[in-house]
Amino acid sequence: MKKIIKLYACLLAVLGLTAGCSDYLKEDSGDLLIPEKVEEYAPMLYKEGYPMNFNEEVAWLSLMTDDVEMGHLDMDPADKNYADRDKNSFNLLYGAQGEDSYKWKEKIEDYTENFWDSRYKNILACNVVIDALPEIRYAEADSGKYNFLASQAYALRAYYYWCLVNLYALPWSEANLDKPGVVIRKEPQIDISARGRSTIREVYELINEDIAQAEKYGAEAEFDGNIHRLSPTAVLLLASRIALFQENWDEVIRVGNLFWEQNPNILDLNAQDRTSFGEDSDSKGFAIMDGVKNKEIVFTFGTHPSTYPYGYLAPSPYGGALGFRVSYSTEGSLFASYTDEDLRKTAYFKKDIPAKKAEKPWLDDEPYQYKYYYPVKYRQMKMSGASKPSEKLLRENWRSVEVVLNLAEAYARKSNTVSSDAIECLNRLLRCRMDKTTFTDKTTADFKSAEELVNFIWAERRRELCFEEAMRFWDLRRHRMLHTYLNGQHKYGILANLKAGIDMTDAMNRAASYTLMPEEFDYQVIDLIFQNPTSEDAMYMPESYYFFPISKDEIEKNPNLDQNKDWGGSFDPVL
Repeated sequence: MKKIIKLYACLLAVLGLTAGCSDYLKEDSGDLLIPEKVEEYAPMLYKEGYPMNFNEEVAWLSLMTDDVEMGHLDMDPADKNYADRDKNSFNLLYGAQGEDSYKWKEKIEDYTENFWDSRYKNILACNVVIDALPEIRYAEADSGKYNFLASQAYALRAYYYWCLVNLYALPWSEANLDKPGVVIRKEPQIDISARGRSTIREVYELINEDIAQAEKYGAEAEFDGNIHRLSPTAVLLLASRIALFQENWDEVIRVGNLFWEQNPNILDLNAQDRTSFGEDSDSKGFAIMDGVKNKEIVFTFGTHPSTYPYGYLAPSPYGGALGFRVSYSTEGSLFASYTDEDLRKTAYFKKDIPAKKAEKPWLDDEPYQYKYYYPVKYRQMKMSGASKPSEKLLRENWRSVEVVLNLAEAYARKSNTVSSDAIECLNRLLRCRMDKTTFTDKTTADFKSAEELVNFIWAERRRELCFEEAMRFWDLRRHRMLHTYLNGQHKYGILANLKAGIDMTDAMNRAASYTLMPEEFDYQVIDLIFQNPTSEDAMYMPESYYFFPISKDEIEKNPNLDQNKDWGGSFDPVL
């Protein structure tokens, strides 16, 4: 009986078969049915080519920015001390990973490699489709489906290389173009041959070629309206982002305006039920990321089921005594950047409900009860076809507002003036985010210089795109401002020490079964210590943190790669 190859040749190769993907696709051994049609290739791209677990693979990046703080910081600063920072007591309930990211510790390499491996697996699936495109047969009536398949494959590959080069190489700049980037693989089979990194220039040349191909095919594509697929409109959003990160202002403007013609949608918060803001109940909670109701969204991806989809940015099961929160009380905190007329302040975040001492007697009167926030942007996302509101999945979303902000920055930076075009783009967004009873449009008179306007645009990106796809981290990185915003700042945390007489091993076991209770801890606010040549109690981010360690598996199988300096290797990408 003939076997039908269901386009998992890549997966089969990974499992140990010696033939590569192209062998399965191009050789008929007599018992194989060779894929030849669009509908035979599309399932493989959807299964292996889309970033299914992207959400949890980038969640840790949010902890490395100034948008997050640890624990409750509304306590009396006089209570802070430098008590023992034993890892088990410091982060007993949430594990060490979050702390490591938050404190920029070297152990983050243990989970950055998941991102590397996953993106190259996605790239392999894209390569299989791209390689097969010249041989795929289709009827004239199906040309739109063929073009859609091609557009997706090229766009996805461009996106993955963009992600990789923005984590594992220096940020794009004219001075960095000939510095090492990441490994380029375009083969439609598992390739374990040793090869070094291509330059940042070469990586971006491939990215730009791919996105151009995606746009070309997308112009003739037949799209069925499924926002879980990378539509021609979504391709334009990606093209806008890629151009922005290369400071190609003309291209940002070109594709941004094309995008806006196709999707001129921004959800007006003034038109929503404000009593639903900041609520997380299935019956009445508002969520900007509702892909059914919000026409801003042109692409949604990822499938990470979670009650609290922000991972560490979530209420503790023990009454909120531990965990990471939206930065509230630190210098330059995210929450403080919203004005009172900004509807996002309540629509995007939820304030913890104050506990009554009678209900939680282990709490003091004030310290642990008030003033911390966590995001609820994703809380009401429903699965497609879900019958109940409670059936939620965390998904990343590409929204039209990103393009508007890209356009604003491009107009301002291209002209190097207080650009009226940039301000009009800002007003498109702000009219839908500010209380219309008090808001008036921004004008050129509101900004003294082009620099002031650009700074305002960057601040709007932070406010609007917070906790979406690690955008804050990437934005600070592309401007080489991670150290500018973070160096010298204090990062505080809540230290939870088991009370005297409680066995650590028993406590760990009970924590795993949710039987360890908050009253069994003593709590203290501490000032986390970072390496700093001039100060022991302020953050210092070394140059090496503008790139991340390569996957250990990749290093072991590829002798042409050396691990990055300060991550256990000798390779210095800044040289």
